Amino acid sequence: MFTLLLLAALLQISLSQKLMGSLLKNHVPQENTWKTIFVQQKVDHFAFDRASHERHFSQKILVNLDHWKPGGVLFFYTGNEGAIELFAQNTGFVFDIAPAFDAAVVFAEHRYYGVSMPFGSLNESFSDWTKSRYLTVEQAMADFAENIIWLKNDYLNKNDTRVITFGGSYGGMLAAWMRAKYPGLVQGAIAASAPVWMFPGMSQDTAGPYRLITEVFRDAQSDCPVKISKSWDVITKMGGTKTGRSQLSKIFKTCKQLDSDGVVALSNWLNGMYFDMAMVNYPYPTSFLADLPAWPVKEFCRRTNVSDDVITAIAAGAQMYSNYTGQLKCLDLDSDPAGDLGMTGWDFQACLEMILPISSDKSVDMFPDEQFDLKSYVAYCEERWNSAARPFWLKYYFGGGDGYDYSGYSNIFFSNGRLDPWAVGGTAIIPDEDFCLSDCPNVLIEDGAHHLDLRSSNPADPESVLNARKLEVEAIKRWTSRTATKVEL
Repeated sequence: MFTLLLLAALLQISLSQKLMGSLLKNHVPQENTWKTIFVQQKVDHFAFDRASHERHFSQKILVNLDHWKPGGVLFFYTGNEGAIELFAQNTGFVFDIAPAFDAAVVFAEHRYYGVSMPFGSLNESFSDWTKSRYLTVEQAMADFAENIIWLKNDYLNKNDTRVITFGGSYGGMLAAWMRAKYPGLVQGAIAASAPVWMFPGMSQDTAGPYRLITEVFRDAQSDCPVKISKSWDVITKMGGTKTGRSQLSKIFKTCKQLDSDGVVALSNWLNGMYFDMAMVNYPYPTSFLADLPAWPVKEFCRRTNVSDDVITAIAAGAQMYSNYTGQLKCLDLDSDPAGDLGMTGWDFQACLEMILPISSDKSVDMFPDEQFDLKSYVAYCEERWNSAARPFWLKYYFGGGDGYDYSGYSNIFFSNGRLDPWAVGGTAIIPDEDFCLSDCPNVLIEDGAHHLDLRSSNPADPESVLNARKLEVEAIKRWTSRTATKVEL
């Protein structure tokens, strides 16, 4: 029983990890479009003893001043759970619109990710709870606040610069919360695909993400979810014998011959693949989480038509996700296509503070039954990290309670994609802006997946994302205007 709970917890963590003329440019920023700077950051922002005050680490930030002019705006991206370059390379929207706002563009790396390690290395920073305990949302936001203060007062030498935070997914949550908690520093926020209401005690639809994924696959090809649904029992049955495991290894072209644990790993890998594929179901080829073609869900389903045998069909589709470029000789179930994402750090956060409950229900989706159990999940996580989880803390710290109340907040633009599994944990479930004090546009992008609006403009962009970006630009103009009047495009 404990083994099953452990596997469920590990899968839960894996899944939880797992944005106008200038908008018409197909701008894809490369590494040489920013300057890398390392700033000294406090390890603990909330202690007042001298020792804590003097303990610092190097935090990486990326700065682009190509379009900056005094009086312009500071576009500040609140870093996610990974190396900051990954998000700079996939958030072209801020570069696209920077000229219109004479904007400085900054991407700040999140503590405990990339190279921004408070205790030197990844292993040392997570070596025991006395070092990992500084990985919290509150500490990361304090880093960003310090970044903004330094950028305005010293680097840009313009302390009245208006600031707009940007972020997608977890970064979108941070962007919104920076406006909420630091309104004196941040004039507005663009929060894309941010599941701000998915914490324990808030979300009433824990099965929503898997149900939405199933709908996306069904829209791509009506029988595609049926094949996927049938495959789970077949994989389990084949995995019960040595001959069956050998066949699975051959069909899926795994690097290692599958044993019993390997069969479980294969099922978990497929589960994560479907989730990730729905997240990056973009209308053009991308390499965000993996090298994928346009509309990858549709292409996956098309490839399953190669055979009437369910396992052969699923394996053909899986090859598209794992090896679209054809450069890999085998499927490595231990590898992560999104190698720049920080799985250790997110494991810690998703265990102790950023708990996002997700369940599956085979009566309404294409996945095996898996009911999220908070008690067993917390027990596993606390033992794993020798720390105390606070599953309900963010619900009260940022607002939401038992309803969906951000009544003290303003100037936050929430966008969600209808094709995105995380939309069910975001403001998309509310059809208006009444949850906010004022000026919180709440847009559902009909043809959008995970923060598509934050990506660079592309000729293949659907009209719905173009309209969302236009509204985002309009909101930024309102929030950064020196007058109180609404600015029209």
